[in-house]
Amino acid sequence: MHDFRRTAVRNLERAGVPRSAATKMTGHKTEAVYRRYAIVDEAMLAESGAKLQMLHTSHARAARVVGLPGPNGQSTGKATADARPTLKGRAV
Repeated sequence: MHDFRRTAVRNLERAGVPRSAATKMTGHKTEAVYRRYAIVDEAMLAESGAKLQMLHTSHARAARVVGLPGPNGQSTGKATADARPTLKGRAV
């Protein structure tokens, strides 16, 4: 019985099912008990690292490019990337 539960939890985790829903589906009363069955293997860690790298790469590509003002306030035509992440227009 426990092996089936462990398999179900691993499949739910891999499928990206939210833990609140997965906990109810597996019949666990608390998330702490659910987490005992949520075993992370090397492949899952590698996949998570790749997803994080993709996120950082997409943020770097989406960085704003702004012109540098010259001594008279006009744009010099040169540009620099503003790599600070923003959240709804606010720097974070």
